[in-house]
Amino acid sequence: MKQKYSIFKDNESSILTIKEFAELDKGMYSLIFEETYENAMIEAAIEDGKDALISAIRTPNLYPIAEYAEKIADTIIEYFEKTPAEEPVELVFNDIKLMQKEKKETPETEDEKSVEIDDLLDDDSDSSKKDNNASEKEKKDD
Repeated sequence: MKQKYSIFKDNESSILTIKEFAELDKGMYSLIFEETYENAMIEAAIEDGKDALISAIRTPNLYPIAEYAEKIADTIIEYFEKTPAEEPVELVFNDIKLMQKEKKETPETEDEKSVEIDDLLDDDSDSSKKDNNASEKEKKDD
């Protein structure tokens, strides 16, 4: 699924607006949510650092994942440095590309996973045999 974030800074009303869209059909986006922030609050968060800005823009209704939040924060920081520009900035993210990236970063293969599971199963069966043998000896001693 593709997501699009539109970021618009209105200098007249001193408000930053972030709109989140989801792609319903190829090239057709639908508005999911719109959040507004006061420019002064965003500027204060920028001064405190990128993590503070990410915390400031995340709300219960607008909570992008970490990778998207970082790119949104970078864009807002850049946007506020270019104060005169009042054109919206759009960021488009593709979840499929993100998942493919995560798969490439995972070094473990399926064979390694199955070996680990087999080792666990072998260890469990050996220990259960030992437990059964111990309990049988206890019964004979009684």
